[in-house]
Order: sequence, then C-alpha cells, then structure tokens
Amino acid sequence: MAAGLLEQARAHLQAGRIDDAMAAARAALSVSPEDPEAMLLMARILRRTGRYDIAAPMYDAILAHYPDSAEGHAGLGACYGAVRRYTDAIPSLEQAVALKPDYFEAWCFLGEALIEQGKTAAAIDCFEKSLSIAPYNHVAISKYLFHIAFDPRFDAQRIFDLNRDWGKHVESFDRALGVARPRRPGERIRLGYVSDEFRQGVTSRFMESVLSQHDREVFEIFCYARNADRDGATQTLSGYGDTWRNLSGLGDAEAAAAIRRDAIDILVLCTSYRAESRVVMAYRPAPVQVCYNNMVSTTGLSAVDYKITEALTDEPAWYVEKLVQLTRANVYMPSEFVAPPGPPPCLAAGYVTFGSFNNPGKVTPETVAVWSRILDTVPLSRLILKSSYRFSDPGTRLYFQELFAAHGIRDDRLTLLEGDSDLAGHLARYGMIDIALDPFPCNGGTTSCEALWMGVPVISMAGETFMNRQGIAYLSRLGLADLVAHSADAYVAIAGKLANDTARLSQLRASLRGMSEKLLLDRVGHTRELELAYREMWRRHQSGEAPVGFAVSGDSLTTAAG
Repeated sequence: MAAGLLEQARAHLQAGRIDDAMAAARAALSVSPEDPEAMLLMARILRRTGRYDIAAPMYDAILAHYPDSAEGHAGLGACYGAVRRYTDAIPSLEQAVALKPDYFEAWCFLGEALIEQGKTAAAIDCFEKSLSIAPYNHVAISKYLFHIAFDPRFDAQRIFDLNRDWGKHVESFDRALGVARPRRPGERIRLGYVSDEFRQGVTSRFMESVLSQHDREVFEIFCYARNADRDGATQTLSGYGDTWRNLSGLGDAEAAAAIRRDAIDILVLCTSYRAESRVVMAYRPAPVQVCYNNMVSTTGLSAVDYKITEALTDEPAWYVEKLVQLTRANVYMPSEFVAPPGPPPCLAAGYVTFGSFNNPGKVTPETVAVWSRILDTVPLSRLILKSSYRFSDPGTRLYFQELFAAHGIRDDRLTLLEGDSDLAGHLARYGMIDIALDPFPCNGGTTSCEALWMGVPVISMAGETFMNRQGIAYLSRLGLADLVAHSADAYVAIAGKLANDTARLSQLRASLRGMSEKLLLDRVGHTRELELAYREMWRRHQSGEAPVGFAVSGDSLTTAAG
C-alpha cells in the first residue's frame, strides 16, 4: 500500500500538484513511518515548498539511520544552500556526489553553493559535471550559461558556441502553435514584454523606466509576468501596461500559446540571462521577437530576431540575433531619494578607499591579483567588498581573506560588508569609498550605474564580450574613457593615478550625479529610441523584409549595424 501511495506522490510532484503530493506522502508515512523512501520524498516535497526549517531536520533524521543516503546528504545540502549557509551546504553536497558520482542534481547544487562563495571556477566545473551526466538538464544549464561569463577560461567564441548549442537543442523539438487572432485594421502595434522577474529587483527598476514612458497612441502594451511571487514592484509595473497577464504556473508551451492568442506583434524578452526564461521564445508566439534586457550572451535561438544593445558593448559575430544599437542605453534610476554625495572620504581619512559592491562570483582570483597590486601601489589604501548577503557566510569571508592574504594584503586593509535592508541604505554605503573597481572579465552593470550616480568614479577593464564591455560603454558616454584599461598593468596605473589626484576625485564627486542623469539616465530619450527601433522592426516585417542590424541615434536610423 505504501508503495502505491509513493508512486501517487511522485506523480503529483512531477505534475506540480504540491498539495496532492504532500497528502499522498503523508498517507504513505502513516502506513510505513520509517520507510526511507517515504521520508525522503516527504523531505523533498517540504524543500520544494520552501519549508527548509522542517525539511532539514527530517534529512538529519534520515541520515542518522541511513548515513550512506546520497539523496539525504544532497537534500540537506540543498536546504542549507537555500538559507545561505553555504559553509554547511558544501560538505553535505560533496558527500552526496562521493556516494553517488552520477547524481547530476547534487553536482548542480554543489556548483550553486560554490558560486555563492565566489569560487567560480570550481562551480563551473560542477555544472559541467552535471551536464556531462544529464546533458541540457534544466537544473544546471541556466546556471552554467550565465556564470561562464564570470570565468576567464571562457572567451567570446566559446560562450557563443555553448549558447548556440543549447539553442539548437531547444529548437530541435516540435513547437508548433495554433493560428493567432487576426489583427484588426488601425490597431496600435501590440508590444508584449515577458519576464519572470516582474518583482522587486534589478529588472523591475530598469523596466519601470521604459514602461512608464511608452507612447500609448502608437503602442498597446502587454506584460506577461511569469514570476509566482508578487510584491510592491509587481503592483507598480502592472499599472503601466494596457494588459497585464499572470502566466506563473504555466509551462513554456502554455505561456507561448497565451501570448499567441493576444496577437502580439513584437514580443520582448526581458530576462534572457537565464536559459529557462528564453524557451518561450522558441515557440515563436509573435512574428517579431526581441531580446532586450539582462543579456550575458546570445540567446542561441534563431527564433529571436533582434537584440537591443549599443555600439561599444557587442560584436555581431557573437550573436544569432541582429543587433540594434541605441545611442541612449537602458536606464536605471534609484527609486528612493538619496542625498547628494558628500566629499570623497579620503579627504578626512587620510587614505584612499577602493570598493566593489558586485557579486563576489565576479571577483575572480585574477581580479584579486590585480586589485592587490593596486593596494600595494597606493600606500595605506583600503578595499571594501560588499554583497547583498554572501559575506554573512563564514566560508565566503574566509575564502576572500585567504585570496588577498596570498598577495600580502592583511585583513586590516580588507572590509567585507553584508547587505542593507533597503536600497537607500545600500546606496548610502557609497559614501565610504573613493573609487569603485570594476571586476573582470564580467563587469558590473547596475552596480556601476549606482556608483556613478553616487559620485564614485569607476575603473574598468574592457574585453571582447558584452559582460566585459559595460564599463567602457558607461565611462565613454560620460567622457571618462581614460578610466578604462585594456591590460592589467594599465588598470593598476589608472587606479594609482586617480588615487593620487584628490582634486579630480573631489570634482567627480560633485559632478558625476548630474553627468549621469544627463548622459546615462535619460529614460525619455532611451524609450523614444527604443520605440523608433520597434517601429522599424515592424515596418520590415510588414514589408516582408528580413531582419537586419541597424543603429538608432535620436530620431535617425542607420542600417547594417550587425
């Protein structure tokens, strides 16, 4: 009887019927309270529902009786990882893969814990192990394709090839859709934005700038939210669209069919950095499809016609999509009032403080080596690293302390800060640093915009992909191209020169906010250029012309951008 109930529970869980799965698993446990399979399944269901406080003790109980349970160790490690106890998660996950080397989910969970500790190369190796066991598995593929941009072992060609390979795999399946609703004469261009991050976070901040500025006489705006969690940002964004549809809980095929029924003319993907977010585009629910925001590489999908970008960040060779280069980039404006920046802190402290508030996974050993050279070059200088939550983990702190110590940088010159409770508090932290250091090969995006808006100059290293050319785009637009390096030696020299120029630091502190608002954060100008691009895409489609790359500057178009 218990075996039958377990089969029912597994079937319900696979179909996403969590309540039914829970009921069947409880019934199985009532029949066989010490059945390890029933206990493991119940713990997995609890973990799936986010009840880590109950699931973790259950895994402990399982392991007390069955210490060689690979699933028990993996589940416990996954629970620890979910509550950001990475130092505790890693040994459990290492034990799981030692017991069961072909456990592809455990390899992925281990990679996730390692990347959160900043151990990028080791994490990538784990994702690759997971994918070698179960090719294209959805547990690992998104993490892998995103984080390879952090790893200096991966150049532009390899990143392109891996994303394109995944895209071909996705497009190898039949994804035919039914006929869309016919368009009616005189309708506005139907513009659809699809995202699984229409909630508080970076995507919502960027998208609010665009959605709030669209010309409703020309465009009818549809928003497709695939995130189950809703918050104040979701509520705000929902007020900007003509139609808001909650597609959470729908599979890719169902979501694509819902979009298709709305007869969308141009579908815009807003969260393409995760592979699973892109799959809906493979169904071609709209005749014109665009990749817009948060892109680390090509989508790899031939069904995506265009990518919105700018001249200094992308090379056509690394994209399946045709590039549409705007003069005014996507913008982010802080949603809370923050006082204007004060003077650079070095004037009172007597020493320069460098800082980086980026994801520690971007701070590779190669980056640490260069930043350590800067600290050696600038006597008495300090470095502050800040992350939203990662430095609360003792293993993460120890890892970075040891990385810098290997280059002779003592703990008294390195400060590791945890996150702040709100955006205003986070931005106020920029008052502690004089110069922001951009990591490489993956530059900061939102982080750099915030630093510049807070009056903190950013020193960046330029490379060959979008992710390591964001700094050059921002700084060139601000007339600060001299802060962009093309080699490690140049990076160190630029930092040393700026650190010794307190007059310039003071001038930048006083002027960068105004410069940023005028030259970087022009949400109206950006949206007008974006709309001109959309109109050109739709014109080409209606006239039967193939997609081509083009550039937009103000109200003018130049074709063949890539």
